[in-house]
Amino acid sequence: MSYLIADSGSTKTEWRLEGKDSSKTIFTEGLNPYYHTVQSIRDVLKLYLLPEIENEKPTGIYFYGAGCDHKNKNKILHDALQCCFPDSSIEIQHDLLAAARACFLNEPGIACILGTGSNSCLYDGQKIVEHIPSLAFILGDEGSAGYFGKKLINKYFRDELPRNLKQALEATHNMDLSHIMEGAYDSAQKSRFIASYASFLGSHKNDPYIKDMLHTGFKNFITCIVKKYTDASSYEVRFVGSVAHAHETLITQILHDEGLKKGFFIQNPLERLVDYHNS
Repeated sequence: MSYLIADSGSTKTEWRLEGKDSSKTIFTEGLNPYYHTVQSIRDVLKLYLLPEIENEKPTGIYFYGAGCDHKNKNKILHDALQCCFPDSSIEIQHDLLAAARACFLNEPGIACILGTGSNSCLYDGQKIVEHIPSLAFILGDEGSAGYFGKKLINKYFRDELPRNLKQALEATHNMDLSHIMEGAYDSAQKSRFIASYASFLGSHKNDPYIKDMLHTGFKNFITCIVKKYTDASSYEVRFVGSVAHAHETLITQILHDEGLKKGFFIQNPLERLVDYHNS
């Protein structure tokens, strides 16, 4: 007997096939149902997942994903998975519950995601009891790669970046306006396209101007969202996501300054999800 766990963001999906005496990790692109159809998900599974697991027939599939916040969206994933795994039981959950379970297993606390997008919740050890919406890519997502990508592009075209940073950005990223407008308005995955520009901030995070941008973005996430959970200061705040992991030191300092309890930062939530489902 075996089971399959998936942790899917907007950029990539990490799959873990867990058997009695073995495990295997496979990566595919992100499978956000806001950007995918049943057919496009089936295509990804057939091209990149099924060949890697060969003749394995998992009895259960636990899929945690960005965008899995509505029955209609979850049905897209369920139908695609059911087509490829007709004999498996399938459970679709939001990636926020995955973060909560990975961060705290069966203990209470405030779980945060900082990756391509951002999100958070207050978790009581079994379920999410409070959730302040991040308002997604267009309206919010403070502290995420998408948020910082928007800020960086805006500052570039408003001529607010210092000259050295402007030149460095032009040397590493396509700053042609038509390219950016096409990606921002015509691309199927707008948030992922804009978020790709945030890698520039990570590679220049010690520059004073960039450090101030990062500090402002993370502080907005913490003060506008995290601090507003009921009795927030009494819980540990733990993080998953590539952006959180890359900027742990700065985020930790902001948590301290705001009187919040810093928990640990998880680079790979899937490992903890395996622990959760094995417990």
